[in-house]
Amino acid sequence: EQPVWKDKASLWVAARRTYVDQVLKVVDENLPYYFHDMNAKLILRPSESDRIEIGHYGGEDVLDLFKDKNNDGQGMLTQYNSGSMTQSLKWNHANPNGWRNNLSLFRTNFKYRIKNSFEDYSVSAFSEIEDYGVKLNLSKDSVWTNGTFTTGCEWTRHAISPKVINSRGSISETVKSGSSEGEIANEFAMFVQQEWALGSKWLLNAGVRGSVALVDGKEYIFPEPRISARYNLSDSRAIKFNYSRMVQYMHRISNSGVSTPTDVWYPVTERIRPQTSHQFSVAWQRFLPWKKMFFSVETYYKAMEDLIAYKEGTNLLLSAEFASRLLQGNGRSYGTELLIRKEKGRFTGWISYTLSWSFRQFDEINQGEWFHARYDRRHNGAIVAQYTFARRWAASMIWEYISGARFTPVVGQYVIGAPTLAGVDLVPVFSKINAVKLSDTHRLDLGLKFFNDPSRKFKWTCFVGVYNAYNRASPIGIVIEEQENGKMRYMQPGLFGLLPFASYGIKF
Repeated sequence: EQPVWKDKASLWVAARRTYVDQVLKVVDENLPYYFHDMNAKLILRPSESDRIEIGHYGGEDVLDLFKDKNNDGQGMLTQYNSGSMTQSLKWNHANPNGWRNNLSLFRTNFKYRIKNSFEDYSVSAFSEIEDYGVKLNLSKDSVWTNGTFTTGCEWTRHAISPKVINSRGSISETVKSGSSEGEIANEFAMFVQQEWALGSKWLLNAGVRGSVALVDGKEYIFPEPRISARYNLSDSRAIKFNYSRMVQYMHRISNSGVSTPTDVWYPVTERIRPQTSHQFSVAWQRFLPWKKMFFSVETYYKAMEDLIAYKEGTNLLLSAEFASRLLQGNGRSYGTELLIRKEKGRFTGWISYTLSWSFRQFDEINQGEWFHARYDRRHNGAIVAQYTFARRWAASMIWEYISGARFTPVVGQYVIGAPTLAGVDLVPVFSKINAVKLSDTHRLDLGLKFFNDPSRKFKWTCFVGVYNAYNRASPIGIVIEEQENGKMRYMQPGLFGLLPFASYGIKF
């Protein structure tokens, strides 16, 4: 970060690139993957009432893997590129009459390209999405309500390019070339919100957002009300209530429970409706000033409609006709969250725990019965602590625990005659959908930080430690292995065991 013109303009730049691929070359090892990105921002202050930010972000993941087991130059080539880019212009202005204006213009772009080839066949997939938009927020402190009034509007244009699949050679009989239809979707919204402070006990916040989506001549209009209330039981205790209705016009469609760069984003259409939800929550909070500690217990319930899924057997990555296989159904989730946080002193940190349930229901899946969602991770907890035991030394510890993700296993097989009458085929038998879960994930990270005299202008920090101190790899998927007795066994390959780290930073 560097001033360009004192009190008028400054420049902020951040850039990074992974370098493990370059380090491994020294020991004749090959890691054909890296990512790089850059973030830049120009901040202008033309007057005391105005602030302008011009920002840019660009990043890319690159994989170029060639496996040649026979050393004959005829191996498998896998190439993968995905990248995103964002430009933005923000203007904040404070008017003499008390109004504050925030205007934002933005553009975002994301695309990926995948190619696999071996001998006489190849298959590639390409997808891209680009957004343009503008947002305007107006706010003003209100004396008669002892609160703040906020209003605004926004517009976003989504341009989804056709998903293109190209195949060549023998694989083209299985993976067909083709492309999906491109889509243009426009979203509009206006909102108003008012905050009231009623005496020393009540704080209310209520508003409504009206949103509209236009796609291929189809129009969707939804109100999105929300309200929150806080009541102070005493100077250190309070209860809170929240309700909100939310609408989503862009759908993320994925073959896995984890977001990946190859996920498909698809807008509402005449057949695919927006996803909607109603969420309620109630919380009890307490703050102990003399101990600098904060306690919170919150319970929530969320009901969802028109969630997206797909017919069983759909390959989202290698199919351009996925839209015809989309389904919509219902969902519900609920749970309780606990938090204890110590904010000041030599010893700081927090303990958090969430107990939750998540279910889905689709007429064409699981015989129409409710089932556990992939996101149903029953227990989720963390302990985070830092202790400053000297003026220039500090130690940190993070322990995380989360229940395993759910999946649908093969529980048996049966034999039928092959259509050609030349043998038999084995047909798998599946359990109920998402009936089994992977092993739970937990890990311990330890760190030791040493820094120079805090009073110096030139500051440096040295941080060393270890991720996953007791070397428990987190399962990333399922592999089926056939045993000698003909039985099948599930294996859970893990990713990243014990991993030491070291970092050194300077600031001046």
